[in-house]
Amino acid sequence: MTADPVRARVRLSAEDRRGQLIAIGLRLLVSRPIHELSIHEVAAEAGISRGLLFHYFPTKRDYYAAVVRAAGQRLLRHTRLPDEGGREERVRAVVGGFTGFVRRRRANYVALVRAGAGGDELVVEVFEGIRATLAERILTALGEPSPDPLVRLAVRGWLAMAEEMAIEAGEEVAAEELVGFLVDGLGRLLAPLGAPLAPPR
Repeated sequence: MTADPVRARVRLSAEDRRGQLIAIGLRLLVSRPIHELSIHEVAAEAGISRGLLFHYFPTKRDYYAAVVRAAGQRLLRHTRLPDEGGREERVRAVVGGFTGFVRRRRANYVALVRAGAGGDELVVEVFEGIRATLAERILTALGEPSPDPLVRLAVRGWLAMAEEMAIEAGEEVAAEELVGFLVDGLGRLLAPLGAPLAPPR
């Protein structure tokens, strides 16, 4: 007789169980949009009942948001802002971390983008927070913690381009070539706005 997976579930701490459920969601997110994740499937894979899953996440939306937040934290860990270095060097570090992560984990990142475009306000809010954090890191690297609104808008627009290029770049585009192009493009974009990437010579 086959054991009931729910009855045979392993007892985990609340924190570990939440982590397990989020990890399952992250893996499933690669193959389907966030709003198509089946709570029943997630619970079954974890060996718990559907009802018990809602003990750890009050609603389905809360679970979806937690999965997207975890995916975003993975990205942000790879785009840390260096404490030292000039403006261009620090920007290059963030851009290199961002594009490298997207290119290595393209399927995961595309799934994250799809989640952010899924229409659920809570999920959209989480995803927009991730993009806003990336933009703030670039602005901080530029020495612009309180930038002119147009500068902030330019950085957000440039970041959208960088995201698209990193997603679409194939093996024929070298990582360093892509990073160099993006950093140079950011400098050219911001120079007329009085926020140059490199100090005047």
